[in-house]
Amino acid sequence: MWKKWGTPPAHDSNYTSGFQEEFERSLAKCEQSGSPEIPLFFKQISEDSLTDIGPELQKVLDFRKTIIEEKKILFQNFSNVRDMENLARKCIATYVQRVKSADVSSEPDEDRAKRAKPDPDEVENERGSPESSPQLAEGFAFLESLVDRIGREGTVDNLSASEIARFRLLANSISKTGNEEMDLGVHDINILFSAYTDGMELGRREIICLTKLGFQQLRNENVPLWCWYSALSNSRLDVALISSLSDTNENEKVGAINVLTTLGRELPTEHEFITREGILNAWFSEDSSARVRVTALDYLAKQGTAEDCAVTKKEYDRNTHETSRKALECMIEILLRAGQVNSAQQLVLEAQFESLDDDTLQAVLDGFEELETETLLLGLEHRNAQVRLRTLKVLRERAALNSEMAERLLEDSDALIRNEAIATLSKLGRQFTQDEVKNILVPLQKNPGFGLASYHSDKKGEELFERYNLESLKKYSEAELTMKIEASRVFQDAPYFARAERYFVKYAKELRRDVDDTFSTYFEARMQRTKTIIGDIPTSEDVLKETRDLGDFHRKNLTRKGLDILCRVGKREDFERIKNNLEGDNAGASRADAEYLGKNGEWADIPLIANINVPKLGDTLLTQTDDEDFVSEIAKAMLRMSRGHSVSKLFSLEIPAIILKKTIELCAESRFSKISQEALFRLLDHDSADVRKVASIKVVRTFAKKQIKSILNAYVGRDKFRYYNVIHWLDLGVSMPRDEARKVARAAAG
Repeated sequence: MWKKWGTPPAHDSNYTSGFQEEFERSLAKCEQSGSPEIPLFFKQISEDSLTDIGPELQKVLDFRKTIIEEKKILFQNFSNVRDMENLARKCIATYVQRVKSADVSSEPDEDRAKRAKPDPDEVENERGSPESSPQLAEGFAFLESLVDRIGREGTVDNLSASEIARFRLLANSISKTGNEEMDLGVHDINILFSAYTDGMELGRREIICLTKLGFQQLRNENVPLWCWYSALSNSRLDVALISSLSDTNENEKVGAINVLTTLGRELPTEHEFITREGILNAWFSEDSSARVRVTALDYLAKQGTAEDCAVTKKEYDRNTHETSRKALECMIEILLRAGQVNSAQQLVLEAQFESLDDDTLQAVLDGFEELETETLLLGLEHRNAQVRLRTLKVLRERAALNSEMAERLLEDSDALIRNEAIATLSKLGRQFTQDEVKNILVPLQKNPGFGLASYHSDKKGEELFERYNLESLKKYSEAELTMKIEASRVFQDAPYFARAERYFVKYAKELRRDVDDTFSTYFEARMQRTKTIIGDIPTSEDVLKETRDLGDFHRKNLTRKGLDILCRVGKREDFERIKNNLEGDNAGASRADAEYLGKNGEWADIPLIANINVPKLGDTLLTQTDDEDFVSEIAKAMLRMSRGHSVSKLFSLEIPAIILKKTIELCAESRFSKISQEALFRLLDHDSADVRKVASIKVVRTFAKKQIKSILNAYVGRDKFRYYNVIHWLDLGVSMPRDEARKVARAAAG
């Protein structure tokens, strides 16, 4: 549905359009029998169309409202042809898959068994493995002993947890076609790991089973994997490679491919049984889920060659929302690794994507200076804002952007691009008034929807305009700024801060006084000036009341701006002033506080900075990256302030998890290596899974294998609750070669 309702049917009826007849009859049948299925898509209506709603569009809007109110049919919105194609394709594919699954489930067991593939992990046995039966002698001996003991009266209660877990493992390690799914609990797997490290001998088939279960649970990081995986390192084929071809469990397949990716394993090219081409065909087959294909694309992005671009391009051409972006990123990564930078740049310019991995995109954009101007011009029309912005900057530096092009960019959806367009036109001689710049950077935008018009502002544009206004005012002389300040009313504060920052030495005393006063005197003076200016008009009382109601919020913002200036200047005499604000939370916190305290603070001030309230998204103009940068700045400050003190003492302080996690990440390995076992175990026992993970990974990256083994044994052997994700990562450091363990740890740390 878009803007047309349609024409009435030729026959006599109560239907106002053929669409209405088809829809209502289909809906009635669906409610009665369950079919046909009804997908419903609405194309978004432009603002221009909503300003002049004709009878056709009104019927569509009324219909949409009815659908929402009745809640019988779910619908989806789309904005262009490609969106509609994706929705329709996904709808049809889901339907076909469901029909196919229903057909398969209705087949006789014998037919399904004939179609099923042999178990991939049996390949090794068929090629001459020393184990020709599911268990080695140890497994048979264990079962015989267990059966004998169970047969005795009163013996069952005396079985150990590890014996019960192994009994379940042995049952899981036996499978036949059509009955391959394993089911062994996370707790049992960890019990077996503890028993294995204490000397329990397991058969090869049991270890294969545990390895496959490790792949299945890899994303949860809650079971050991690496000890089992390394125990099979002498196999003729990598067990991860075999599991990547599994048809029985998607999690196993995905986990195995992830292991191959992280370790940088190359696919076999001349193996007698499995070929590289066959593996890729299996990963990208029509039967593979989107999740498997995405994981396979991650592998090719790291290990693929130029020849693999054909496979990746085929996946890209599927044009599915699950894999399209990942396939594009993969092609770009392969081209960059192959040294085909120009091809990667051309691909970025031609592919109309909206978002892409930042690191991948940045690697391409960094070389845009080498492109021809004619080629670069494609980038100005790109859907991705980063591509448009980088193109604009390069063209501007070349003076290859004319006023007509720049004028068009004044209406770009991204404020950074509009800001660059203003700078370009200014350089070309165009003059902008302050109001014109404000209207360009901070246009009123209508919220999406079909109801009453509601408007919101561009937060990024507001920040850019504030910066533009401040920098413009700094060009004025002291006398000119003073005149502007004396004439300013409430909310006209930019001249004050421009003068305070540019002429800080002269006006520092005034700024400090206003900060200490939380700008109360300053605010009252401007209220009086505002009252004088607006005079005695009928609405003056209401205006003044509304302004005063905003007083506390406004003064808090003014105090924060004043503190930011003091932090940037960095005078030691402002330490108590900045510290007192954080303790009282009078004006909130900013990155400037963390930077200032990192330079001027001492050990005793760490608890203060550690417990700064990090601004939440939506409360400030921070983007997600800014938010993470703020946390990083706090962590850096804490590490600087703790110099001269042991890292054990630092990590023994009460620190919020989000700050503690980042502090561990940024702590130098040479310093972390001196942590005491007591302090380390406090981190490994932390309530936050993220803190436990980064601490465990830091151990793997920092300590020698012998030390990690000692830590793992002490952690597992103590009579206390143990966290499974800690065991998962410490096992990595103990079981894998040091270089590979560090490679996995680096990948996990990002």
